[in-house]
Amino acid sequence: MKRNVKLWLAGSFLAFALCPPAIADVTERYGELQSVIDAINDPDPLMRLAQLEEILENGNATDVQLAIRTAFTLDDPNVRSLALRAHFAGFRTFVVTAGLPESVKEVLAGSDKDAANNIRNGYLLGLLESLGYKFSFQSEYPSSTELEFKTMLLNDQRQQTEFNGSGNIRGGMVTIATPIFAYNNQRTCSFEFTEYEGFTLKGFGSCNLDGGFLFPVTFHLFDDDKLPLKE
Repeated sequence: MKRNVKLWLAGSFLAFALCPPAIADVTERYGELQSVIDAINDPDPLMRLAQLEEILENGNATDVQLAIRTAFTLDDPNVRSLALRAHFAGFRTFVVTAGLPESVKEVLAGSDKDAANNIRNGYLLGLLESLGYKFSFQSEYPSSTELEFKTMLLNDQRQQTEFNGSGNIRGGMVTIATPIFAYNNQRTCSFEFTEYEGFTLKGFGSCNLDGGFLFPVTFHLFDDDKLPLKE
């Protein structure tokens, strides 16, 4: 009996020496995180959707963020839509960055002064410049099970008293519409995001202003835009 106890103790000490608890814990956690990536990359589209739902329901912050980031790398509108809704549910503020279309840049830099002045004197260019080409929003999203969410445009002092804008997530498309007080009138600016580049959403915006035109917009899903996760 004593010999068996000694052998058990010797085996325990050897196992401890070869694989200390801290290393074993790290290895186990690595496997758990890898299983999250594998679950979202499951070849069965229904299975990866079900597994994403389960990960979101379990609520481990690290697992949830890893699952969402992985989901954004897939060309799967259902998984991407659920990931978008879950991600938006965690937002409090976000920024839509606007730019000028190439056609407008060419006119402004070209020799046709009348055409350039028409754009420069247009209300839309003045609005974009006054905002620094950034639309800052506060959002209110009930939960990842909802398609609609509310927004408030923080750039506009007159609009900072209530959530009077709205957003919508269907499939991989995000749309946002917001009222904005400009040139002594209330106008509306709308944004539609349909393209993904890494963790950045890209699309077009428009405002119902004189001299208006479609302009490119981007929205960074994460502050630290990084390359997509690999399997």
